[in-house]
Amino acid sequence: MLINQSVLLPKDLAKLNFDFAEDLVALDCFSIVKSTKDLDVLQNPRLKKWMLHENFVIFGTGGSSLGGQCIQALSQNKNIRFVSNLDASTLKKVFSEIKLESTGFLCISKSGETLETICQTLLALDFVKEKEDKFVIVSENKQSSLVEIANKFNFLCLDHPTTIGGRFSVFSIVGMLPALLCGIDPLVIRSGGKKILENYIHEAEKGASFIIESFQNKITQHVSFIYSDKLSVFGEWLAQLYAESTGKSGNGITPITAIGSVDQHSQLQLYLDGKKDKCFTFFFEKQKTELQISKNSLCPSSFSYLKNKNIADIFRAQFNATVATILENNCYVRKIELSEITPEILGALFMHFMLEVTFVCKLIGVNPFDQLAVEHGKILTKNLLRENLC
Repeated sequence: MLINQSVLLPKDLAKLNFDFAEDLVALDCFSIVKSTKDLDVLQNPRLKKWMLHENFVIFGTGGSSLGGQCIQALSQNKNIRFVSNLDASTLKKVFSEIKLESTGFLCISKSGETLETICQTLLALDFVKEKEDKFVIVSENKQSSLVEIANKFNFLCLDHPTTIGGRFSVFSIVGMLPALLCGIDPLVIRSGGKKILENYIHEAEKGASFIIESFQNKITQHVSFIYSDKLSVFGEWLAQLYAESTGKSGNGITPITAIGSVDQHSQLQLYLDGKKDKCFTFFFEKQKTELQISKNSLCPSSFSYLKNKNIADIFRAQFNATVATILENNCYVRKIELSEITPEILGALFMHFMLEVTFVCKLIGVNPFDQLAVEHGKILTKNLLRENLC
């Protein structure tokens, strides 16, 4: 099993009806892992030429970026920068540090109208003098502002699947092209998702049951407590997935991300002595390392018990102690233990939680695939800029 999931409290989950699952898993965002045809585009000669650049900057925000960032965390490829925000100081730093002559730009926006991505692309165009074969665009195959830019400069434009929304797009070219840039085989990531889809849907149902059990007991905040630095961005990806998918019609699961052991020193006080309105999913990577405190270490007397202790064992002890302490406070808890974070296991995590969140949405009666409420803010931003009121 790629993902070892165990619900510690409550000990008995209510039996829920998941008869709808068969229809949902046939949707393109899930079934895409069974195909390879859409990845033929990665053999495009122009794309291969573009991939010869030494460095890459990837423009996109939310679902157009977070999946790729999760994948990059496994490769530690320092030649790829993801730019998601419009913070001027960050943008200035990026353009001052990159070598334009050896940098390729990837601009991702499903709609082709994302303000951040349009701004980032326009800035890059001002910096790059020789534009040919420097930019690749990923957007829907329709008229849009981003496609208009691509057509004007004859940039290579790759199709974003019209039937897959941004936060569910990680298995599409949106995540698989960055994977290739990181030196990771896209098919390995998809294989992890495929194994969940074909053999372990019941685990996603179990996860959804855990969340619904919490929800029905007025526990509406979900803390992802992540004991693996390689999964820190995954926490952000999962937060978007839960927030944008479930937050409809007065309902919703509020996602919170905590990183172990760091946030034992910043958030744990609230979880133990604050309002009991949170459930917890603990993620733990079983690491192996030769790093240890030597027997000859100059340990202070109060830390003498650390001598000969492996760092991975110390980390595990912190994890186990935190789980036990949360359980002692009668909070709802599940554990997800991973042998290691590989591309295949990351693919399994993507699929498990895409299914879980979709199942939760179905059970609470909301559409997991839209986010209509945020459109008003986008319209207001455009109006403020048009009228110079910002």
